[in-house]
Amino acid sequence: MNFFTLILYSISTVLPANTFTSYTRHASYQSHLFHSSIDRQSDEKYGRGISHISADINEGEIIAYQDGTWYVDGNAVGDGSEPRIRYMLVDTIQIVWTHNCEHGVLNGFDIAIRNGEHEPVVLDQLGSVEVGGVFEIRNEYVQCGPEQVLAKIPTSFDTDREVHVSLARFLPDEEILTG
Repeated sequence: MNFFTLILYSISTVLPANTFTSYTRHASYQSHLFHSSIDRQSDEKYGRGISHISADINEGEIIAYQDGTWYVDGNAVGDGSEPRIRYMLVDTIQIVWTHNCEHGVLNGFDIAIRNGEHEPVVLDQLGSVEVGGVFEIRNEYVQCGPEQVLAKIPTSFDTDREVHVSLARFLPDEEILTG
């Protein structure tokens, strides 16, 4: 059992099923270990086409994406409302990648975030994700385009509560796409 597996095992087995605060406290001292494990479209390793972050996403993963208004090649796209960050449990990916562009759609389930014992984040708020934060899957099917994807957030699935638990800290205001 390697160090990473040991950490995940100890976090997921030591805490009672409904203890959000102690879970966050227990995991927070390790946040520096997981912070760099978030894959972000803004990272230097990602670009366009087959190098886009959407080519690195699989079904069953959690992503952060920008809704409202976002920018593609400097042009405003979307419904014109204020940008906001939403989260999705990816169900299907229908994207075509070429050497310099990506076209298609990601479908999945809308997600609410619960950090500690706080109420789930409202969709109009940016909603940061903390280590140990719980992603609650909503019964709403959503979709986004590859150009809306901001990040892939590493999680662990908690079978006792049937939720995904964040293994990294994500601050969406650092990732918002602007013109």
